[in-house]
Amino acid sequence: MNVIRAPWSSAAFLVYLGGLTILFAVVGLLTIASDEHGAGGFVFWSALVLAVLSGLAFLSKRTGHFITAGLFALSSVAAFVVSFGALLDWFGWLPDTETGSLFEGFRFWLLVLELATIVASAVALHIFRFPLLSFAVAASTWFFVTDLLSGGGDWSAIVTIAYGLILLAVAVSFDAGGSRIYGFWLHVVSGLTIGGGLLWFFHDGDFDWILIAIAALLYIALGDRLMRSSWVVLAAWALLQVTTHFAEKWADVGVFAFFPLGFFLFPFFGYGSDDYDESKEHIWASPVSYAVLGLVFIGIALLIARRRRDLIPAAELL
Repeated sequence: MNVIRAPWSSAAFLVYLGGLTILFAVVGLLTIASDEHGAGGFVFWSALVLAVLSGLAFLSKRTGHFITAGLFALSSVAAFVVSFGALLDWFGWLPDTETGSLFEGFRFWLLVLELATIVASAVALHIFRFPLLSFAVAASTWFFVTDLLSGGGDWSAIVTIAYGLILLAVAVSFDAGGSRIYGFWLHVVSGLTIGGGLLWFFHDGDFDWILIAIAALLYIALGDRLMRSSWVVLAAWALLQVTTHFAEKWADVGVFAFFPLGFFLFPFFGYGSDDYDESKEHIWASPVSYAVLGLVFIGIALLIARRRRDLIPAAELL
């Protein structure tokens, strides 16, 4: 079976939305089950959920609903991880991870669980040929490698950046080798890991955020060069973060005073305040900063469109 790629349509959107909703619902259901049942009961219920989801995945594949099958397979991978983790916990082998760093110490059975996640994702990808599963493979591999080679803090950030750079090379090779559909999600994970590592080191002072802005511009240039929009999307998010930092500093007012949806745009650093005082001397600087950023986005879009005009005539519509 060839790789599955769905053209954008209302039906495709609803299938993706439904599949991802089921994924989050399954995680929530298993979380509730873990609180209400003992270790043995949790193993049973998680195994039952895994069996149902796997059955739905193979049934959807057999009936020719390949996208639906892939989404059920993604949920099946999550259910497998929970089920296998519940089994290890029942045996008393899984270490306590509620305290301390996410990558603290050498925890053998946790590494086994992480490696099993990679294998399960890879097997599901091989069977269902669903590109989103390549994201699961790349992300779980990052977690395993980072946990194996680091113990948290700066060293974990360094390993994360190194992994992102290596994954970028792999993604580019996928693009050149005819597996461009799989390469998309590899680019996404590469951009997230490199950017996440950089944000770990640079997110405090003005100079740090200037460096992040420069990195964002490099992301845009890379995305344009590789024709991968994921890099541009991540760059835009970073530039919004940079603008928020300077807007709050210049205006001395939280971003939430102007943008009620700021919580969704800036979830990782908690920017924003409800303190709104019209007497602030430079309060106008905040909306003006975002207006300038909007013009920058449009200018970059027009520049990219002009560069691609010969290849993509529709870009002239910008």
